[in-house]
Amino acid sequence: MKKSFVFTVFFLIIFLFYSCKDESNSIKIKDVGLKVTFNSLRSASLTTDATPMTSETPENYFVALKSVKLLGDNGSPDILLFNKENLSESLVFDFTNNEVVHSLLNGTNIPEGEYSSIEIEIYYLQMNIAIATGERGIERRNFRIYLSDDAHTEGGLHQPGDMTQINSGVEIGWLLGEGQIPNLDPVTPRTAAYTASGNGDIWYNFGGKSGENYGPFGDVNFMNTAPHPIYRTRVNFTVNDNGGNTLLLDFNVNGCWKFQDKSRDGVFGVDDLDPNDPTAWQMDLPIMTVSIN
Repeated sequence: MKKSFVFTVFFLIIFLFYSCKDESNSIKIKDVGLKVTFNSLRSASLTTDATPMTSETPENYFVALKSVKLLGDNGSPDILLFNKENLSESLVFDFTNNEVVHSLLNGTNIPEGEYSSIEIEIYYLQMNIAIATGERGIERRNFRIYLSDDAHTEGGLHQPGDMTQINSGVEIGWLLGEGQIPNLDPVTPRTAAYTASGNGDIWYNFGGKSGENYGPFGDVNFMNTAPHPIYRTRVNFTVNDNGGNTLLLDFNVNGCWKFQDKSRDGVFGVDDLDPNDPTAWQMDLPIMTVSIN
C-alpha cells in the first residue's frame, strides 16, 4: 500500500508538471493579424549635421508582403501562412487608423504549439504625406518605398530603396530627377531619377544615400546589411496570456517620415530643396512588435 501510494503521488506530480508546462508554453492561435499604429511615439527626432529632422506621421499606410512564417519552438513545426512568388501577387494591406486589423492567415490552419517569433518578407511600404509643391500649394501624395528587388528576381523595374509616386493605385514615376525643377513631380524612366549630373554632384539627399544601383532609402549601411533581393526580418515575442488567441503584428509608423524643414513651414516640399546644400530626407522602417490578444 505504501509503495502504491508513493507511485501514485509521483505520477500525479509528473502529470501536473507537464500539464502546467503545456498550459504555459503551448498556445492555440486562431488568427494572425496585422495592424498599424499611427499615434504612439517611437523615438526622439534624428539629427543630420546638427540640423533637427522634422517628423510627420502618414495619413494612411500600405504594406505589401511576400511571405509570413510563424516559427515554432521545442518541436513545434514552422507554419508558412503564405508565400507569393512575385510582386504582382503580393498581399497588399491598407491602413487608415489604429483600429484596422487585417488577417494574415489566408486559409492556413495553425496547430497548437510553442511559438516565439514570426518571419516576414516585405516587397514595399507606402505612405500618404503632405507635400508643398510651390505654385500648386500643398498636396497629399502617396509615396512607395521598395525594400525588395524585383529587377533581380523577376525582371521588374524596382530596386531596394526606390521611391515612387502612386496615383489611384497606379505607379506614375520616380521621385525627383537629374536637372529637374524640384517640384517633386514624378519622373520616368528610372535612370532620370537616379543618374548623377556630369560632374558627379547629386543635389538631393535621401538620408545620406549615394550610388547608382540602388534607390535612396536610408543610407549605404542599410543597403549593405539589408537582406537581398527580398527584404526579410524576424520579430521575436514573448507569449503573454491576455485571454485571447490572436497573434497580432503591430507596425508603429508614428513620425516615420523625416526631413530637414529648411523653409520652416512644417511641410516637406520645394523650398526645402537646395542643390548647393542637400537636404536629408527619409522614411524610417516601422518598429514591429508582436502580442497575443
